[in-house]
Amino acid sequence: MAAIHLLDNETINKIAAGEVIESPKSIVKELVENSIDADADEITVEIRNGGKSLIRITDNGRGIERDQAESAFQRHCTSKINSSEDLNSLFTLGFRGEALASIAAVSRVEVITRTSDDTYGIKMVIEGGAVISKEDVGCPVGTTITVTDLFYNVPARKKFLKSDISESGNINEIVVSLALSKENISFKYINNNMVAFRTPKTNNFINTISSLYEKDLYNSLRKVDYAGSIVNITGYTTDLNYYRGNRKQQIVFVNGRVIKHKRINYYIEAAYNTLLPKNKYPACFLKLEIEPALVDVNVHPAKTEVRFQNEEAVMNEVKKAIYSALHSASIMKEVKKETILGEPSKNTVNTNIFDSSFLEDKKSENSYKPDKTYDIHKEAIENIKFTEIDFSDKNTIENNIFEEAIEEEKALPVKESFLTYKNTEFKQETFIETESKGKSLPELSVIGILMDTYIICENFQKDKMFMIDQHAAHERINYEKFLKQYNSADILIQEIIPEVINLSYDDYQTAMSNGSIFERLGISIENFGNNAILINNIPTIFKDSNLKDVFYSILDSLKEITKSNLDFILEKIIKNACVKSVKAGDKLHMSEVRALLKDLEMTENPYTCPHGRPVIIQMTKYEIEKMFERIQS
Repeated sequence: MAAIHLLDNETINKIAAGEVIESPKSIVKELVENSIDADADEITVEIRNGGKSLIRITDNGRGIERDQAESAFQRHCTSKINSSEDLNSLFTLGFRGEALASIAAVSRVEVITRTSDDTYGIKMVIEGGAVISKEDVGCPVGTTITVTDLFYNVPARKKFLKSDISESGNINEIVVSLALSKENISFKYINNNMVAFRTPKTNNFINTISSLYEKDLYNSLRKVDYAGSIVNITGYTTDLNYYRGNRKQQIVFVNGRVIKHKRINYYIEAAYNTLLPKNKYPACFLKLEIEPALVDVNVHPAKTEVRFQNEEAVMNEVKKAIYSALHSASIMKEVKKETILGEPSKNTVNTNIFDSSFLEDKKSENSYKPDKTYDIHKEAIENIKFTEIDFSDKNTIENNIFEEAIEEEKALPVKESFLTYKNTEFKQETFIETESKGKSLPELSVIGILMDTYIICENFQKDKMFMIDQHAAHERINYEKFLKQYNSADILIQEIIPEVINLSYDDYQTAMSNGSIFERLGISIENFGNNAILINNIPTIFKDSNLKDVFYSILDSLKEITKSNLDFILEKIIKNACVKSVKAGDKLHMSEVRALLKDLEMTENPYTCPHGRPVIIQMTKYEIEKMFERIQS
């Protein structure tokens, strides 16, 4: 058995660095927080190659005393606290005395600093935790720390760094959060020698938000101003006209500290209840002020996690604060003018696609638009709830066999085969005609439409009833249609009147760095300058969709991409092709119903929507009669 011994300082520092310095983002966070604690009101953050090759933080704060410069880079050396009792009254962002030592242990560091009491400053170079050089230099009051060659001496950590684009995005996220936390500080962010953004030095929170985010978000903000029993909450949250596909724009501060707290996010969204679409999230910028003794910030070395003494009370007050802001005035969602689409390009669009000539008398905005023009008659009855069956024609019926079961808790599984009935006496109109053997759906006759949502059908033996969810069915059709186009690299393109979308810096970088993926999805984007993009065409499947909704849905999915999950994310994006599918409650004419069912029959899997919900369920005559007690068990 190996003897117990004390580790050397180099090893200790590298271990500590593993907890504190996870990525370039961690370095930026720690250094900027030090600048804030030094009372700087101008902070410049500069990075190159996602922070891997260079991170430089410059501030005009108090600076570091000449005789304390070396001590600042030693473990557990800090000016923020003196004893454990001070942990109960923290007003500074830093306090552990680990950040600078951890950074110096895994990189090459140059620090230039001067206080107002000194006529000249000091320049110090540190490599792997060891001071290499120290000299006097002329410099302004404040501190500049330059970090290069991150993890040069820890290759195992270096190889786990993400791409430059991903690391840049993470750094952007933390710089934006820190800039929002201190509206009285001017932040300048430089990425690869280009100024990404600059925030104003004001005491106006909303001005800082407007300098960092797009106009659509700014225009949707609702003020939050809530005085609770143990916590005061201020900030802004968005109304029902703005939402995103992830929670990255939900930023919370506790006593000026950027934190991550899943329960706070949950209670924010609980205040919206059912007001937003499923899997869509509001933007929210909240500042919580609470007695330091009531919150523990010493939970994790990264200092992004906190514990509240009375967490349940805090969570409820967060919910109340958001709810009050939302309901301070009408929360009715505005009907905004959607993108006006131009005529389809004759060179790129199949003119038979979305042929809706037979829908001239449609009653709903979201009617079903089939892939083909079917030879069908128009219905004479408006707002049909029940269909009269025409017994005038004789048909030769040949039913197919269900090839798979419908596995859903509320759906009864399909276990029985459909027998073949030739020359039957039934003279009903066939709404799904079987063109060849091997189709997965039986021949069905439509009986009516229930609740403007469920299509009621029966088979020709009249021993089974089927309920089809019109929304789930259309989702399945759209999904398979777009997936087929994508896999064959033959996405049908719809030219549109060019639309400019103004973005935040982070969104702009994500969009432009993934231009090839947008192109593969049939969306052409161009740089329009000043963090704006121009969209010239979209897939025909998004033809009637709100262009911004489609774009942001794809953009948010792309932010989750890594090399290993690219295919998964692309599949998720394609699933969003159903954003303009027929909805529950949309009134469909029987001509539209017929077209929808015919398209459904041509899908590979007509039984579930892309999200796994059932499309069709069945009940047998025996089961129905049993419920009415016509059959005694």
